[in-house]
Amino acid sequence: MLNRRQGFGLGLCVGIADVLLQLLPQPGPSVAAIEACELTVSPSGLAFCDKVVGKGPEAVKGQLIKAHYVGRLENGKVFDSSYNRGKPLTFRVGVGEVIKGWDQGILGGDGVPPMLAGGKRTLRLPPELGYGMRGAGCKGGSCIIPPDSVLLFDVEFIGKA
Repeated sequence: MLNRRQGFGLGLCVGIADVLLQLLPQPGPSVAAIEACELTVSPSGLAFCDKVVGKGPEAVKGQLIKAHYVGRLENGKVFDSSYNRGKPLTFRVGVGEVIKGWDQGILGGDGVPPMLAGGKRTLRLPPELGYGMRGAGCKGGSCIIPPDSVLLFDVEFIGKA
């Protein structure tokens, strides 16, 4: 049985732990969540599924925007996440600062509707819209993203930077 002082101390510790847990970066959707999304395949091979349709404006080619993301290989291995860094990616959309599949997946085109600010979308990129034959992060014969990889991204388009 706890006395009054011990009970107060325990309650305070639980309250502090709860606040600290809320400050931790929230993980992106699980691989199961990606698989549950029914993807629409565009003529370019990019597949997409809107988890949340945004209510803000769509991005304009050349505009500086912010987006959070989780990138995975087909086997489910996460290779990068802006959520883990606690900072969204800032880039000019549609001018080649990111891989082609990202530009198309956010701006739209070729059967893909443009994302609206506040939207969340899953993208499945064929190798030619990702890093292709070269892969990425290659050193000493090993690559973070192997050549000819199909890439899965959960993208949250935050809006203009």
